[in-house]
Amino acid sequence: MLRWIVLAVVVLLLAVGIGGYFYRHRPQGLDTVSGPAVEADGAYQTKIGADHTITVAMEIRNRTDKAVTVVSARIVAPTGLTQTALSVFSPGDQYQNLNLTGDLPTSAPITLGTNGVDRNGIVAARFQVACGALPTASVTGERIFVTVRLGGDQREEEVTSPVTNGVPWLTATARSACQQPTGSGTVPTQLPPL
Repeated sequence: MLRWIVLAVVVLLLAVGIGGYFYRHRPQGLDTVSGPAVEADGAYQTKIGADHTITVAMEIRNRTDKAVTVVSARIVAPTGLTQTALSVFSPGDQYQNLNLTGDLPTSAPITLGTNGVDRNGIVAARFQVACGALPTASVTGERIFVTVRLGGDQREEEVTSPVTNGVPWLTATARSACQQPTGSGTVPTQLPPL
């Protein structure tokens, strides 16, 4: 009888030990997310300024079932573009019908929720265009990254750059800016709205 009690206690301690080990080593934070936590959902806007500047904005979306924080963004622009401003912000009534003129909103970490418009954020940037230095090929090297945080984990993820007629959005918008007569004023491009 005593032997069975000792065996039961040993089995119980072994089960608690194994359970505790797996509990402590379970995936947490960004390790619980398979694939990227944030994606570009396809909505974007561009605006061409009269002084060979372009302003671009794209919507990003949380693709997980957990709230994630977008800490910052980084854009690798093609040659011929010099970044003058970059901002990450949450959509809201104040940005409805965002027209991309004037100063961009102040960039700050934003939390992307899991439902409706709360899942979305906006990455916007302004560039000065040097028309003679723009790439002529459709492969331009432009890339967009966001730094996301979930719990104590943080990582940089690449989001897909929008494409217009087979050309990445920054290059396509910059080429359009170079085709505008100097001093023509602000000309919105005919692209999908945010």
